[in-house]
Amino acid sequence: MAPCQVTEDYYAILEVSQTASPCTIRRSYLRLAVILHPDKNLSKSNATTAFQSLVQAYEIIGDPEKRKLYDLQWPSIRHRQRAYPEATKREAEAAETEQKGAAEAASNGQKQQKASQERLHRLVQRKSNLNSEIFEANRIIKQLSADIQRLQSQDNETLKEERERNSWWTYFTSPLYGKTEESSEQKEQRETERLQRQAAKRIKGYDLDLRKHKLENLKNTLLEVNNKIAAEQKRNDDEAREQAAKRQEQLRKEQDTKRRFEEEQARERQAAWEAEWAKLQKEEAARVAKAARDAEEAKMKLERERKAQEAQEAQEAQEAQDRLERFRAARKS
Repeated sequence: MAPCQVTEDYYAILEVSQTASPCTIRRSYLRLAVILHPDKNLSKSNATTAFQSLVQAYEIIGDPEKRKLYDLQWPSIRHRQRAYPEATKREAEAAETEQKGAAEAASNGQKQQKASQERLHRLVQRKSNLNSEIFEANRIIKQLSADIQRLQSQDNETLKEERERNSWWTYFTSPLYGKTEESSEQKEQRETERLQRQAAKRIKGYDLDLRKHKLENLKNTLLEVNNKIAAEQKRNDDEAREQAAKRQEQLRKEQDTKRRFEEEQARERQAAWEAEWAKLQKEEAARVAKAARDAEEAKMKLERERKAQEAQEAQEAQEAQDRLERFRAARKS
């Protein structure tokens, strides 16, 4: 079974070398624990993470068995961390450039949005002024129409009275009721009033035509302003949708870039880990093979020693037998 995969340089976290003694490691851990404790770093958002990394590092390096397993992985971890800074630097530079571009685009967008809002505010103000002018123009037109109607009614009333004075009925009834003759001054005054009314009607009629023409122009202008407001609002809505789409696309690209980068890092870590694990397995297999060879050699050595001892014992027994036979032969003789 493969050991747990580790990607952090715990020696660097503990600020000790790989050859540091347990006492040195413990002193460094206690010193850093006091410095990095979250209660003393309330203003730092990553204080808890840093302290947890320190505790995890000490749990691994402070345990002799876990440290031995970690030391097998440490060279590859150090190699990866030395290889990553350049890529991380390029990634940071690209991200910074992208952020500057995004900030500049956002600034330009804000300026355009502010200019658009100012244009829209002016158009709305212009619309309000036009509505006020149209209301006033309608009021004046109604007043002029009423004045002209009143003057026309007075003319009609005067004409009616004059017709009644010159009618046959008045002629026949005048002996009975008496006919009042108009003086030249009254006739002149009536004619003067009629002429004044006609002049006033002509002036007011001319003024009414001008007011109606102006009202028509105001309505046309109001229609143009309404069209401009609608176009400006549509442009703002289109720009808002476009900006939202751009933000979504930018977010998607950032997520894709981050995902690809993380996948690449994961593949690199996995490849390095598999290579390290294969190396460990190879070393373990070599160690097992060497142990087997050593055991076989020891077994063969023991077998040779046993055979040599047996041969020596057999030789000694044979020599003893020969001595015994010579002794017996000597006694018989």
